[in-house]
Amino acid sequence: MKNQNIKKKKNNDGLGKIECLIIFKCNCRCIMCSTGLQIDRNIGNNDYRSSMPFKEIVKDIDRAVKTNARGIAFSGGEPNLRRDLPMLVEYAKSVGLKHIEVQSNGRIYAYRDYCEKLIKSGVTNFVISFHSHIEAVHDKIMGVPGTYRQVVEGIKNLNDLGKKVYINIVLTKLNYGHLEEHVAYLVKNFDIQELRFTMVMLEGNVNDDPRGIVPPMSEVGPHIGKAIDIAKGKAACFIYNMVPCLVPGYEAYVNDLGQLDTLLIGPEFESSLDEERKGKKVKAAACEKCRYNKACYGIWKKYADLYGLDELKPMKP
Repeated sequence: MKNQNIKKKKNNDGLGKIECLIIFKCNCRCIMCSTGLQIDRNIGNNDYRSSMPFKEIVKDIDRAVKTNARGIAFSGGEPNLRRDLPMLVEYAKSVGLKHIEVQSNGRIYAYRDYCEKLIKSGVTNFVISFHSHIEAVHDKIMGVPGTYRQVVEGIKNLNDLGKKVYINIVLTKLNYGHLEEHVAYLVKNFDIQELRFTMVMLEGNVNDDPRGIVPPMSEVGPHIGKAIDIAKGKAACFIYNMVPCLVPGYEAYVNDLGQLDTLLIGPEFESSLDEERKGKKVKAAACEKCRYNKACYGIWKKYADLYGLDELKPMKP
């Protein structure tokens, strides 16, 4: 049952964003998918509620307007598997939302006419998961051969239609070591609005092989810094699921230091991402001496169970 007690920001500016997980179906089988369990439950199970009803999503769009949210994001699963997605986007646009985001694996954007349809409907931000410039690596991460070529074609289509794209790179053991080369490839070949460097979380499919998928954050951090240097002046950069002490000199890019103010809504549940972070993260004793102690919630408890807390080093005030 949905929790109706999500708090608004104290300054009454409303929520930052409402994100709707509108479907638990996907045409990929990503090794690090956080909703993999829900997608697996949907396969061959007619009793499992895999999609939010259209009318419920409309209510959540209206809620975004009433709470003065910055915008709405549609995710999943793969939101583009819903035939009514363009209609949901059209409705969000009609009620005045200026930020309408679709988070996707990008495969369907290989069809230019569909891109045109979504743009006409009112999508402002196309967020695409693109994890490696090496075809074999990207396809292995996504779990489906041919995904890389479809994503490349899709980004080209969106760019040709005047849309810059937002790229989400989930950092795993398979791709973090060549992150700099991947970012250089992206900014050279495409029109990129934003790069999101997201440390993989121990959720969903990752639980099948955590040590084979999750790298130590202390090894990932230096690659993120070098990648940001490459992207400077060409694309905005944000770091997710990372602590500032492991990206020294790049703390300003760490999104987790700010107030996310995102309300996550799916079939039969909702949660505040800020409250999720507070309740599921842990710090080392040394963190009390760090200048970011009050703003940083620490690392995810599941990550700490895997690698411990020794990587955390307090940054001097």
